[in-house]
Amino acid sequence: MTRRILHYYDQRHFSSKDKGEKVVYYSISMMKTLIYCLNMLKIKEDTQTHRDAVELIQKVPVESANDDSNEWVTSMKAIAEACSIKDNNSNNSYIFSQSELSDFLTLAAKGINEKRMRTQIISDIIFKIYNDIMENYQNFDNNLKSNYPGIIIDIISIINSGIDTEGNKISVYSLHEYYRSQKIMKAQEKGEEKTLQKDLDIPESYDKEEQQDLVENLSQITGMEMGDLGESLAKMQSSDVKKISNLCLNYTKLQKYSRKIEESQEEFRQEVERELGRKLTDSQLQRAINSIRKVRTYIKNILDGKFVPHDTHGINHVKHNLEYGFQLMGLIECRKRSLRH
Repeated sequence: MTRRILHYYDQRHFSSKDKGEKVVYYSISMMKTLIYCLNMLKIKEDTQTHRDAVELIQKVPVESANDDSNEWVTSMKAIAEACSIKDNNSNNSYIFSQSELSDFLTLAAKGINEKRMRTQIISDIIFKIYNDIMENYQNFDNNLKSNYPGIIIDIISIINSGIDTEGNKISVYSLHEYYRSQKIMKAQEKGEEKTLQKDLDIPESYDKEEQQDLVENLSQITGMEMGDLGESLAKMQSSDVKKISNLCLNYTKLQKYSRKIEESQEEFRQEVERELGRKLTDSQLQRAINSIRKVRTYIKNILDGKFVPHDTHGINHVKHNLEYGFQLMGLIECRKRSLRH
């Protein structure tokens, strides 16, 4: 059966044209990879999902298949997209069983660069997803299950290129939070938050009312629409959400500090030292002043995902330095290490 299918596509290899009559040569090698994956996942030839996946691969120009790993990722991405398309007859998306989804992850992981796959952070996230599938998948509703293959492909894309399939730049150091946030977002689209509450370890203290207060406060501070803020918060690491929550709670104090700085930096110093009960060095004072002046920029850059960690050590120096200034004044929690700069 597979040989007959591939022979058919071999015959059509040079016949696909776009609207400008320019020939588009899709990759036969990629088609073979796709057919192999479809067979491994037991997606039958006579299903709409199979036909949709093949149609999607035919639209991929041959130059896109420049290496074996890209063939795997592109083929699995086509399957993920095909699974999310609703069948015309049943109006349902294709749903993998628990074992089939585990196989999907195995096949998708073949597209990860071998050197990267050996790193601890990458192996950890793949292991986490395997565990999630085996322990929690049966508890998810069909709407979330149908989105799961796409979430996996986004993770693989980030590992390989640093961006997800929608073009968002994501650091590999944020993979765990990104994976968690994607599950929350997909659940929220269909009202499945309660199903995920336990599985995703969402802090019980951070309830919907508090989240709404945070969104409203951030809207006043940044001028952003509340809908956009909700989406941004869902994508953020929980540690960053906590930091901007603390800044929102202390925003009146920040405004007071800002006015005091403009009047007299020495008076600002005296007030902060009195509140903290300790002295600040000249360097620490300047760090604190810089952070206060840039607090709105700091918040907006976090919400917009502009603080991209450096690949070699996983931090963004600008973000780190601004946070140090807030920590000095007790406006956000200090890290475990001591604040000596």
